Order: sequence, then C-alpha cells, then structure tokens
Amino acid sequence: MASNIKKLFQKSLKIDSIYKESENDIPSSNEISNSRQSHLEEFKRQSSSICIFPLNIRENYSGNYGRYIEKTLTHISELQNIKFEYALEDPTLYDGVPNLSSNKKILLLDLDETLIHADFDEKYVNEKYDTIIKFKACSEEKERNDIHVDNENDSTCSVSGEEEEEMIHSVGIFVRNGVHEFLEEVNKYFDVGIFTASVKEYADAVISFLDPENKLIKYKLYRNNCINFNDSFMIKDLRIFKNVDLRKIILIDNSMYSFALQINNGILINSFFNDKNDTELNNALEYLISYIASAEDVREVNEEFFNFNQILNDLKKCK
Repeated sequence: MASNIKKLFQKSLKIDSIYKESENDIPSSNEISNSRQSHLEEFKRQSSSICIFPLNIRENYSGNYGRYIEKTLTHISELQNIKFEYALEDPTLYDGVPNLSSNKKILLLDLDETLIHADFDEKYVNEKYDTIIKFKACSEEKERNDIHVDNENDSTCSVSGEEEEEMIHSVGIFVRNGVHEFLEEVNKYFDVGIFTASVKEYADAVISFLDPENKLIKYKLYRNNCINFNDSFMIKDLRIFKNVDLRKIILIDNSMYSFALQINNGILINSFFNDKNDTELNNALEYLISYIASAEDVREVNEEFFNFNQILNDLKKCK
C-alpha cells in the first residue's frame, strides 16, 4: 500500500564527512541531568495549560463507537503542540522496557476492558466471575487505592478482613469471549505483549491467569511505562521502544487516549465489562491476520481502514 507519490519524495542521506567531537564538546552528566529536568518541567508546564476531561471508557461501546472516536480525537487534537519528546526524557519510563528484537511484527494488547474486566467496584457482584485473582498490595499508600486505571475514578481495590493484615487484594474477573483462542492464534503471526496502565502487582496476577505457562505473552509493560497526562489519562508512547520501527508495531486498546501520540499504530476496540455475546476479539483477529500481518506499514493500513488521521485533520479545520 505504499504510495508512489511518497516514493518521489524519499531522499537518500549522504554523509560527506565525519566530525569527531572533542571532549570539551561532550556535555557533562550534570549538564545532561539539568537539561532533562528543565525539559520535564517544560512538558509539565505545557500539559498543565491544557484541561482535558477524558471520556469515560463506558462511552466506548458498539452503538456509540463513532461518537466516542470523534469526541476523543477532538481532545487529542489539543495535544499536538505539546513536546512529548520532553516527557520521554524521564528515565523511569524505560524501567523494564524490553529490547524488542524480532522479525515478527509486535502486537501489544491492553489488559483492562480489552482482554478482561476486573470488577473492582463490584457492579457485577451477584454474577459468577470467571475467576477471582489475588495479589499483594502495592508499597505506596496512593497505589493501594489506585490499582486499576480506566478513567473510572471509583475503581479501587477491595481487601477482605481476613487478608487485611497481609495486605492481599482480591477481585473478581470476567474474561472476554475468545481470549485464549485469540492469544494462541495471534502468536502465530506476532510477538505478543501486554501494555497496561495498571500497576505491576495486579497486572502480573491477571497475566498469570491468562497465560499460566508463560508461553503466549512475551512482553509486559505497566503504568510506570506510561506518560501520566495531568492525572487525567495515561498515554502509551510507543517511542519508548528505542529499536522498533513504528511501521511494525500495533497496539489494541479500548481507550484512544492510550495511542494518542501514534494514532495510526492503534486499533480501538469496544470496552468489555461483562457481555457474554461479545465478538470483538474475533473481529480484531480477522483484521490482524488478513491485513496487518502482511502489511509493510501497519500505519498505512490502519489509516485506510479507520481514517483516524483524516478525522483528526478535519476536526482541526473546523476550529
């Protein structure tokens, strides 16, 4: 699907000479640290100047899919002038980021409301869970009350009286229809990872249930690998993978804010809570195998199908 027009504008780079920096030109570690801190402060300043109230993930459902996209892209258009490359200078973002070296394309999957739903707020307490997972408490008090991030501010972890002393959390889980078959099949075409905005302790417990033999999920990324935008939503900037060509990486998520910075690397899936008739993973699987697996550039294929960039540009023109 490569465009002939684009090929006309491709230029080869010729290096006529190589200049070796003198030792005096190499910045000291203190200068690098100060520059990084200055950039991070600038990113925070720019971010704080924009007030975005993200749509609740419950707004992303089958009958409201198009409206969710339009309203979310309206918000995302406001992020275009922020220097997110400054945020990427935060070294904590890279903690645990794997070195993705593979001939296969990389498929990253969100966890909550994409593969499973954790009933932290006990809305479905009278229904039968697929499983109940238990996991150790976080070390920080703030995270103890903020295990799970999905733009629903009332989501908290529950602790039974018997377990309070050991600080073990438990939560009922609903698994999206076809998850195990989906994971088995996509592994034939992709290297598969989880990229979640939830904390490691909780996410690892869920992943261990989904992949008990540790064969289907190769990579795991967590909240610390996300950019926290004004405590409003988490952004999963794919540029944290230093050696990965963005033509070869795809993220499936129920929140469009997650892939706001690489809009054509994302596949938006409807939010899952507890729908026994849900077929979203089957639809995603067909698309991945039929179009993405053989694509030279996943971004071009995604744009042709979903037109996210076109919608984004149209919204800018209307301002």
